Amino acid sequence: MHKLWPKKKQASWNHLSHGGSEQSRRGQNDEERLYRTRGPKYARVPSRPTLSASTTCTSLATSCGSQGTLAPNYATIPENVSTESSSEDEQDSFEKTRRHFQQLRQISLGNEFKYKMEMEIKSAKEENLRNSVPYVKQLSTENNKIKADYSINGDAQPYGPTTQRLYLWTQIIATFAVSMGSLIVGFSSGYTSPALPSMNVTLSLTTEENSWIGGLMPLAALVGGVLGGPLIEYLGRKVTIMCTAVPFFIGWILIASAPNVIMVLIGRTFCGICVGVGSLAFPVYLGETLQPEVRGALGLLPTAFGNTGILLAFFIGSYLNWSHLAYLGAALPVPFFILMLATPETPRWYFTKGRVEDARKALQWLRGKNTNIEKEMRDLTRSQAESDLVRGNAFGQLFSKKYLPAILISLGLMLFQQLSGINAVIFYASTIFKLSGSSLDENVCSIIIGVVNFVSTFIATGIIDRLGRKMLLYISSVSMIITLVALGAYFYVKDAGVDVNSYGWLPLACLVIYVLGFSIGFGPIPWLMLGEILPSKIRGNAASLATGFNWTCTFVVTKTFHNIIDAIHMYGTVWVFAVLCVLGLFFVIFFVPETRGKSLEEIEKKLTGGSRRVRNINGNKQGQNVC
Repeated sequence: MHKLWPKKKQASWNHLSHGGSEQSRRGQNDEERLYRTRGPKYARVPSRPTLSASTTCTSLATSCGSQGTLAPNYATIPENVSTESSSEDEQDSFEKTRRHFQQLRQISLGNEFKYKMEMEIKSAKEENLRNSVPYVKQLSTENNKIKADYSINGDAQPYGPTTQRLYLWTQIIATFAVSMGSLIVGFSSGYTSPALPSMNVTLSLTTEENSWIGGLMPLAALVGGVLGGPLIEYLGRKVTIMCTAVPFFIGWILIASAPNVIMVLIGRTFCGICVGVGSLAFPVYLGETLQPEVRGALGLLPTAFGNTGILLAFFIGSYLNWSHLAYLGAALPVPFFILMLATPETPRWYFTKGRVEDARKALQWLRGKNTNIEKEMRDLTRSQAESDLVRGNAFGQLFSKKYLPAILISLGLMLFQQLSGINAVIFYASTIFKLSGSSLDENVCSIIIGVVNFVSTFIATGIIDRLGRKMLLYISSVSMIITLVALGAYFYVKDAGVDVNSYGWLPLACLVIYVLGFSIGFGPIPWLMLGEILPSKIRGNAASLATGFNWTCTFVVTKTFHNIIDAIHMYGTVWVFAVLCVLGLFFVIFFVPETRGKSLEEIEKKLTGGSRRVRNINGNKQGQNVC
């Protein structure tokens, strides 16, 4: 066979064949190294089929898959290939074909590896998405930036479980139970208005005794607010709330069976103390049990129930005398106590006492038995670790540099809530309408304002998690400012001797819009944020301070309202409230944070700056993991 070839061409062909063999060995070594790293999962491609010399470039390109498809792993052309052609053109054509084939073979191997890698990555991603929780943004423990934690096949930390479907029934039960206590608070506040007329007939009360029956509850609530802080820290949030049912029951029984005014005052004192304790315990309990997605809407439910209690006292009181109405008040704590038995203690309080397993059980009950609570448990653990680093006297910590911003924001919200004049307007609505000379009956106007106050709270419940706390506070401030300025102008023009009979509807319109604006913003939100922005370490004592401060402001405003009117007239008094609302608006703009959709840990970290020591520890751990 070799004799048919000239010596020169034979040498050229031998050199070419040996070069091809060397290139083939190099390609096979690369292939062995490539597939050795992939393991036995992928089988080797057949490596030594024969190739006819008549194969063309086009057929080679098609068979080798130059468009990216898998193709057999053809070996190099054997050294001894029989051919009957001896023409130099055919030999050159064969040499070009062979070289082209080697190039296409390498392309085919690269495409095969690339294709298999793409399929493996795609399969891994699909499997990971099926077996893992959807990705969400995680809060960094080092700073306020947001980190993305996502993994494939367990190479990194799993996704954060915060996009799971919310389980609301248990949270609604807990909120409804607490709201029943708020209903009793509202009933206690609205009791005196319908009860005093019939009580005057039976007990022959003096003017001073009338004023003490109405004014004793805020003073007793101030005492209850001061006592409530230590109680919710030592006894727990749930136990403290449940315990208010007993004094409520005793107080109402004393009032209902009172033969004289002294027993009525004692009963009002019992109820007032419970009102003060409940005012701080209710928002703290809900703030620590509700998820951020529903904390705004469900957190306003106690305020709505409080307004319901006021209306209940007004309407039922029109048919019952003061004693029978008090018996109804004594019946309300019974379902309240039973409902609270079905609710758990807050997981955060369990953490403060080192009862981690009890905290896990309570959190699992609140979130649903099929819900992943591990991330929330880690957040609670980290938050408690930061709180444990702070040492010192419990009351001394209230005004430490770390916690002072949260304390001042809470006190500021309570201050501007009462300096807006809402209690003066509500308590003396009939007097205001009488002084305005309005053509409408003052009693009818008072009922209209009460209904507006009731309805507007439910409006706030539906929109607070859509618009946010700060936006509602903006709307509340602006609406109160405009209506108070307009009402003051009405009184000013009236005192100047101008006939305003044709504008007799204006006082009612102004007060309706004023109460509507207050009830969707500055009415419920300061109490809601009381349970959101106060750090866990001082939450009980800080809530006690803010509640006592609120009731003090309530007493001062209502007690001095008539004195201010005597000094600067009605229009001056209303304009003073308008100026204070302007100051409240600027306070919200520059100092109050938005808490919508944020966990308590995120809010606390933003206001306190977190713990430097904890951040350093977390940073060291992450550094060790990287190493």
